[in-house]
Amino acid sequence: MIQNPFFLASAPVTFETTSFEIAASPGRNLANDNMDMEWKSVGLTGIYVVMRCSAPVDTIAILHSNLRATDTVRIRAGAVHTNGEIVSPVYDSGLVPAYEGLKFDPYTTKTIVDLGAPVQSLFWRFDFVSPGNPDGQVKAARIVMGERVEVSGINFGWEKLMLNDSQIVTGPNYEDVDEYPSRPGVKAKLGRMDEDAFNRFDAFMMQVGSAKPVLFAPEPYNPDTVQHWTVYGRMKAWKFQNPYHDWWDIEPEVHGLRA
Repeated sequence: MIQNPFFLASAPVTFETTSFEIAASPGRNLANDNMDMEWKSVGLTGIYVVMRCSAPVDTIAILHSNLRATDTVRIRAGAVHTNGEIVSPVYDSGLVPAYEGLKFDPYTTKTIVDLGAPVQSLFWRFDFVSPGNPDGQVKAARIVMGERVEVSGINFGWEKLMLNDSQIVTGPNYEDVDEYPSRPGVKAKLGRMDEDAFNRFDAFMMQVGSAKPVLFAPEPYNPDTVQHWTVYGRMKAWKFQNPYHDWWDIEPEVHGLRA
């Protein structure tokens, strides 16, 4: 497991090919930040997708899937693929569990893989093994990959948010509800960041701003919380404070796009 809290903004990723897919839910949705647009397989046999990403990658997240704790994922990378098969892989994760620990409905699976060191290769193949999945298919909303920005830790007192966009109209003796699913958020204070760490985080924030989604994993090492507390969404607020020389306090707030 990754030992430190981290932020990850996806490098440019495009869909290359897949084994089987539903025409209305194609593989290109895996590079789309609209979390309602999923990729869905046909059946459960021989399921894989190949993505194209030429940037260095040390962390990969497969987000909002229907994979269970008993399911596995295998990730391979190489410069060439033939009919979906990676030729001479430069990276092979082996079989890794879709997740470990606790996950309760309505939270969806976030599979986070630490590659151990940056890997740079053009094609990335993802194999999914999900025998007997009650949905009869594998589905996921997004694949995020790139180089993470780690932070030393989070101060006590950070907040887990519950966001809901449901519209409620009230009147005498009634309420009409236009219901939307709840979404998670995180508001935290990252304290005692030195100048070197702050400079990197500052540059990262200048790149993502409020427009580009980021993956924020406040406790990626904790199997009892990682599925509930990890959010993929947009920065809604941030504040940089410099209380002392070579000491920065940063307060980011991330609103997730989906549970």
